[in-house]
Amino acid sequence: MNRETNILVVEDSNTQAELAREILERENYVVSRAENGAKALKMLKEQRFNIILSDIEMPGMDGYEFCRKVKDDPATKNIPVILLTVLSDPGDIIRGLECGADNFVTKPFDPDYLLSWIKHHLTNVELRKAGGAQAGLEFFFAGRKHFLAADRMQILDILLSTYEAAVNKNREVKKAKLDLEKLNGSLESKVAERTADLSREIQARAKAEEDLSRARQREDMVLRTLPVAFFYAKPEKDGLRIEWVSEGAERLCGCKPGELLKTRDLWFSRIHPDDKTRVKADMTRLAETGTMNTEYRLQGAGGEYRWVLASATIIDGHVLGLWLDITEKRTLELQFRQAQKMEAVGRLAGGVAHDFNNLLTAIDGYTGFLLKSLATDDKRREDVVEIGKAAQAAATLTKQLLTFSRHQVFQPRVLDCNAAIRDTQKMLKRLIGENITLEIGLAKEECRIKADPGQLEQILMNLIVNARDAMPNGGKVTIRTENTELSDKYSKMHMEVRPGPYVMLLVTDTGSGISPDTLTHLFEPFFTTKEAGKGTGLGLATVYGIVKQNRGNIYVYSEPGLGTTFKIYLPHVTEEIDTGKAPAKTKGLRGSETILLAEDDDGVRGFALRALRENGYTVLEARDAEEAVRIWKKNTDKIDLILSDTVMPGMNGHELYGMISKSCPGMKVIFMSGYIDSELADIRLTVNNLAFLQKPVSADDLVKKVREVLDSPKAVGV
Repeated sequence: MNRETNILVVEDSNTQAELAREILERENYVVSRAENGAKALKMLKEQRFNIILSDIEMPGMDGYEFCRKVKDDPATKNIPVILLTVLSDPGDIIRGLECGADNFVTKPFDPDYLLSWIKHHLTNVELRKAGGAQAGLEFFFAGRKHFLAADRMQILDILLSTYEAAVNKNREVKKAKLDLEKLNGSLESKVAERTADLSREIQARAKAEEDLSRARQREDMVLRTLPVAFFYAKPEKDGLRIEWVSEGAERLCGCKPGELLKTRDLWFSRIHPDDKTRVKADMTRLAETGTMNTEYRLQGAGGEYRWVLASATIIDGHVLGLWLDITEKRTLELQFRQAQKMEAVGRLAGGVAHDFNNLLTAIDGYTGFLLKSLATDDKRREDVVEIGKAAQAAATLTKQLLTFSRHQVFQPRVLDCNAAIRDTQKMLKRLIGENITLEIGLAKEECRIKADPGQLEQILMNLIVNARDAMPNGGKVTIRTENTELSDKYSKMHMEVRPGPYVMLLVTDTGSGISPDTLTHLFEPFFTTKEAGKGTGLGLATVYGIVKQNRGNIYVYSEPGLGTTFKIYLPHVTEEIDTGKAPAKTKGLRGSETILLAEDDDGVRGFALRALRENGYTVLEARDAEEAVRIWKKNTDKIDLILSDTVMPGMNGHELYGMISKSCPGMKVIFMSGYIDSELADIRLTVNNLAFLQKPVSADDLVKKVREVLDSPKAVGV
């Protein structure tokens, strides 16, 4: 096995490098040497190594930096790295942890001690591979196999190394003592010689004790720094009596080690009430099986609860265990599950809205035709008007669904968030009423974002209305803006956040607050806590969709009876503020051009066909893209414009236009769709260039868009 094991020695000293080579090759290891960190990194790209020994003090790149680069590279991060050091400062342990080192071996080192740790890491690498994704570690220490559930394997290796180093130093002291006793037996014959030897042994013992003291200091420093607490307890009836606990316990459960030792089951009183029954059952299984691995919440000194992984094993009648802080891991898992749920709901909402928009296009279009055909005194006009109103109300709902699912057409431009809030201030005051105070605190500098002004107004209106409804007896609403920077640390705790500059929009109320159960469903479509008839459940879903469509993030903080705070982060931009463009003027709606219409929905196709022909256009209709291609080939010189649905069975609208534009560059086109999706982004199509109509669309809007595109000097670029 050793003949196939490759070891890389990173050492600038020729003497030290040859010493290491001699020790390792005696054990039949294959040894390669690099004089510095840079050369070692190059060798790692060219050759596979099973383990790395590296000096710390080297010119240029030191051992810490080299180790950090190895661990940062996915291709080499699993190779164990042993640092060779004098460990003159306890801080070396912390630096080693930060750079990802797997072990330290002190210079000058004993060959057998070095080889034992090499074998240790090689064995554990195989064990970890065999262990798969279990949250545990099987390892050998002091000649025995152990299992300990933990996520921080590197930390455990270093901790074991520190302990074993201390044990070896104690053995050296005992050996020195035995040698001293033997020397005393022959003191009369060799008094002068033995006296000198005794002096040397005393010095060696003092150094060993000093090294042992340093090892204990390093151990204490590691235990104080890690997000983990170790404990040693005695099982008793219905509980545990903790006999020893590391200092990390105070950070996790809010109790000093001395308090935990004095009071039986004090740690249990810090467990979240909802978790206690489960923990008791786990402790029963611990007594039966000898092991326990469970997760629960412990209350810290500030009253907050933190998630911990509790792992324990019964050894010789005592419980050896640890608490590992997994709060960050649980938080990210919760955010991931919530994001998955919202994505699935968004896909469903977008699909439903797409199908409804086709139906509503036909309903609204034919309602318009019917209304125009009725005399002004016809009693049926009122019925038709009501049908039109219902269709418009349904269109509003589908628009909100599309906004939530991020499929709504929007026209972003660079604007100052502060100016937009000032423009809506009077309207917001009317919305909240006289018994609620509106307090606005805007940043002194401009807060530039790229967003649709109408969508920003929707955000403010929905949040203000929700705040008003939460304060029926009056209160205060605060709106605040701020330019801020979200750090890497913040983004690690919030999975969808990219670090960088943002504009924060904060809306706070002093209302009734939101319960924890309601918070988990707050942004879901049609979820509402209001009485029947007083809310659609789409307000906050719309806000969520707008924020996500603008590459932002939204978070809500609330406690029942203490009010609610919404924080919205939108990417900050540096471009000049866009004051908006005046809409293009059209000369008239009627025309005589020939239009190729491709639409698979019969109702929508019939509506568009009639609307265009009634305004003088010649329309060639196709039920899908394949039929449109056949019509195109027969009428190439006659067609002035293509009007196509984006989503059709078989070839879609974009593929249809791409095929036609190859033989006829510059052909004008208008796309129609029930929703915006990624295919529009793929061809860089926006509503700003008059090339898109979102369903449902009225006859007037359809004819107006057709006229605008036909009158435009250039065709839409694809």
